[in-house]
Amino acid sequence: MNSYFKIIFILTILCAQSPLELIIDTNERDVQIKPGISGTSVVLFGATPAGKRDIMIEIVGPPKNQIMQEKRRFFGIWLGRGKSYYTNVPSYYNILSSKPFMEITNQNNLNKLGLGVGNLPLGRANIKHSSIKQIEFDDRLRSEMVDSGQFFEKEGNIALRSGPGKVGLFRTEFLLPPNSLQGKYFVRYFLFQNGEAISYAESSIDLKQAGFARLIWIFANKFALLYGIIAVILSGLLGWIVSILFTRLKLI
Repeated sequence: MNSYFKIIFILTILCAQSPLELIIDTNERDVQIKPGISGTSVVLFGATPAGKRDIMIEIVGPPKNQIMQEKRRFFGIWLGRGKSYYTNVPSYYNILSSKPFMEITNQNNLNKLGLGVGNLPLGRANIKHSSIKQIEFDDRLRSEMVDSGQFFEKEGNIALRSGPGKVGLFRTEFLLPPNSLQGKYFVRYFLFQNGEAISYAESSIDLKQAGFARLIWIFANKFALLYGIIAVILSGLLGWIVSILFTRLKLI
């Protein structure tokens, strides 16, 4: 609700004038992962100068390690021989727009701004036992991330509306998959007019586990060794208790 009050306050100030830039809630937002398998829905909204303008929004998740394998035929058997090790691959990527990309700008501008799955930097890979160049591994990695539902390109799903005075409003919603990594998700907003980017803003989202699950996650990350030892002990203890119950109840 606080974000809505902020937008209303901004609009009240801007009703009599035309803002020159994007107006967004720049405060970092905490988004909690709640139990369930449907994922976490996030809403983005703000104000823009009125007129024939379009918006593109890019969301980039925290980095993770990734391994790509090159399968070769070895004595009639397909084996994963060559490997490419990545250490800085975004765990999530989504780009949203108010229109199809090519109706907003051209491919050359998208390349300059680094917008789109094809322009997403993946970092330098450590390639072992393979003659394949990194650009080929990069293409395969991007394709796999799209197929697994981690990379998205959503065209035309940002709603633009006329606001009070000379102000326009925008709103969109996107889904973070249930297996999304916790951490900071960086959001970049681009305002376009006549094919050129005329304004830019950015914010961030901190994705956290909700309730007791978050306490377990913090403990596991800060005290990994102790967490592993306790997990092994609890697993063994649970197995011992179950075996006693089965024996006493003559279930085995």
